[in-house]
Amino acid sequence: MKILKYIFFIVVITLQSCGGSDDSPAPLELGSFSLLFPINNEICTEGAEITNDMVSIPFNWGIADNATSYVIEVTNTKTGEKYEENTSTNSGDVIVPKGIQFTWKVTAYLNGESKDSNDIWNFYSEGITTSNHIPFPAKITLQDNKNSTINILWEGLDLDNDIDGYDIYMQNSLNSGNPELIQSTSETSILNFTITYDVVYDLEIITKDKNGNTSSSKRTFKFTN
Repeated sequence: MKILKYIFFIVVITLQSCGGSDDSPAPLELGSFSLLFPINNEICTEGAEITNDMVSIPFNWGIADNATSYVIEVTNTKTGEKYEENTSTNSGDVIVPKGIQFTWKVTAYLNGESKDSNDIWNFYSEGITTSNHIPFPAKITLQDNKNSTINILWEGLDLDNDIDGYDIYMQNSLNSGNPELIQSTSETSILNFTITYDVVYDLEIITKDKNGNTSSSKRTFKFTN
């Protein structure tokens, strides 16, 4: 009997040690990545001329872990027209018109999943011969003061250094009317702006220069107490 019990104990231990493991490989995830070139808020003078009006610009960004492909998306900030290019590496060329302000971003893909670059950058394509550039869209930062107020901060940039001021518009989900002009200013901040927590706000900052050119930067936000 003792021998049978001993054999049974050995069999149980063997079965437990040979049993299937619940540890399965973790699914692959896309890593974060940043844009590298064309440099943000500058004129891009690199590229190959295609025609008198078109230029092929090289784009480069950091590698996203596990990505199998990328899509470069370049947008004309004035018309909204988009130019796209697919690539399996972290670089690619896109043909765009000369002398235009663009925004650009990159999206990484893996098995149907996608992740956008950390930032959206701006640049002018080469061929700029005028000193009347459109301001770049303002870069907006929001700070919650934890007392039903926020600080709205922004950075404006114009290659001509002739920014004349900013118009700040706000609308929230409790108000279906047109966005309200809350301030016209030459400053780059609005401090202690009163908000209601858990309400969605749409913020727009219009940057104006002395030649009458404008650019728009928008931000949707909601703070929770």
